[in-house]
Amino acid sequence: MENHFRALEQEINNLRAHQKAIIELLKKSILLKEKFVNKAKWVEIMIAAGLSKEDMMKWHQKFEEMEPEEHQKFLESLDMTQDEITAIRSL
Repeated sequence: MENHFRALEQEINNLRAHQKAIIELLKKSILLKEKFVNKAKWVEIMIAAGLSKEDMMKWHQKFEEMEPEEHQKFLESLDMTQDEITAIRSL
């Protein structure tokens, strides 16, 4: 049981680190101005980083929970439709 809690804690810490990095990019407007990443490329990056579909859902849930406005900006920067953004934010 203790190992399970440690694994969960590590997963949460990893998600937070990813979120902080993205928030810093957004604050610097790299993603918003240069649009060097679209939805397909972002999914490719997440998969290459070892995230499963379930991991990506958890990542978005935590991002939404911790930084809803930044999450909205991030999703918009990926050139997603409003319907896609709404669906992801409601996970």
